[in-house]
Amino acid sequence: MTTSARSFSCGIATIAVLGIGLSVVIAGPAQAAPSAPSWDDVKAAKSDAADAQQTVDELSERLTTLQDAADQAGVAEQQAGQAYALAASQQQEAKDTLVDLSAQSKRAKDRADDSAGQVAGLVVELSRTGGGDLSTTMLMDSSDSKDLLYRVGTMTHLSERSATVLAEARADQKTVESLAAQQSAAETALSKATEATKTAFATANDVSADAQARVQQEQDQQDEVLRQLAYLKGTSVATETAYWNEQQAKAAETALAEEAAHGGSSTGASSGSSSNSGGGAGGADTTSPSKATTPSTPAKATTPSTPAKATTPSTPAKATTPSTPAKATTPSAAAPAPATTTTPSKAAGAISYARGQLGKAYVLGGAGPNTWDCSGLVMMAYSSQGIATGGHNVVWQYDYFKSIGRLVPLSQRQPGDILFYSSNGTASGGYHDSIYTGNGMMVEAARPGVGVVERAVWTPSQLLPYVARPSGSL
Repeated sequence: MTTSARSFSCGIATIAVLGIGLSVVIAGPAQAAPSAPSWDDVKAAKSDAADAQQTVDELSERLTTLQDAADQAGVAEQQAGQAYALAASQQQEAKDTLVDLSAQSKRAKDRADDSAGQVAGLVVELSRTGGGDLSTTMLMDSSDSKDLLYRVGTMTHLSERSATVLAEARADQKTVESLAAQQSAAETALSKATEATKTAFATANDVSADAQARVQQEQDQQDEVLRQLAYLKGTSVATETAYWNEQQAKAAETALAEEAAHGGSSTGASSGSSSNSGGGAGGADTTSPSKATTPSTPAKATTPSTPAKATTPSTPAKATTPSTPAKATTPSAAAPAPATTTTPSKAAGAISYARGQLGKAYVLGGAGPNTWDCSGLVMMAYSSQGIATGGHNVVWQYDYFKSIGRLVPLSQRQPGDILFYSSNGTASGGYHDSIYTGNGMMVEAARPGVGVVERAVWTPSQLLPYVARPSGSL
């Protein structure tokens, strides 16, 4: 099975990002899987039809329980990843603010120097024409342009023209001082945001490393169960894997329908907008995935497989300077949907693009071409069709599609729609998104060690009851 089953130690990792507390719930410990029939039990049951069926049922239940553990660990990883994404986006915004203020400061300084030069010229002019107590010694005695303005301002015989020149120079100097204060504050904010990003990055990788360090035992147990099922039923591991995938997809589609009917009027999902523009992991997730909604392994798996070394989580190349994609300009609430997003084939194109990335690695902040995170895959899949998604962040994407009126109820889902997972039932708690491909399946950049897969929709109970439809009729 391509999907990793994981157990996870209990705990809460809290990341303070620019004064915002982000609680990342680490689900666990997962319920112990039911005692597995041994190989002797399986061999003994094979000769008796009734015993064989009972053992098949027990083994199937064990697969389901192991998958539950995988989901809980996956949620913890994705929440930690979204907390990092929030911190990184805030760092980028702080950096952009500082760059803008630096540019403004330079322009203001140039204006102030020019106006101070005009005052200096005024001093020379008036001293030559008998301008009262103005003298060129002011120019030599003044330590800087600010001092010069003060000295000139103390003079009593200023003409209206002179007073106007002086007032403009003073105003320009105050602008310089104000921007300098703002620039200093922006530098402090950037420093704090950079440290917060490093902390969030380290926490996300610690969560991932912990989960993946524990995954191997669970993965081996899943593989063992599949081998036992294949032996008991006289089939192959590939056949049992495919059958498991199919059953999980059917269960997911049923669960999606039930969730849509039950959660269509949930608070928060319809309100949609997050509490901050960056998006975050939101509140703590205190729910556990129900057995009825366990996810499947990717449909294209033909043999049980182990994720590439679970003990080494994928990490961005430079932990101290993680890549932080710039946030797309937030559209106004009244902005119309782009006229180009009216062809259903664009949804098919986005699905095709996403499927083209299957098997590639998950890396925090990844947006292709060889590594991906969840919102990066969604963003680039639709970008390939000329459709904007609102930026490289789960919450930004939800808020963007809400602002342009392209959210539809989960009950009306179609292939190509974007599914959003939330830890608290609202957009502010968004921590993962994926592209629905139909029949209970979706394409996602799952998490480190798993990468990009197409699989049954997992844990519908944590989906927001609205999906985004970037293309096609609403």
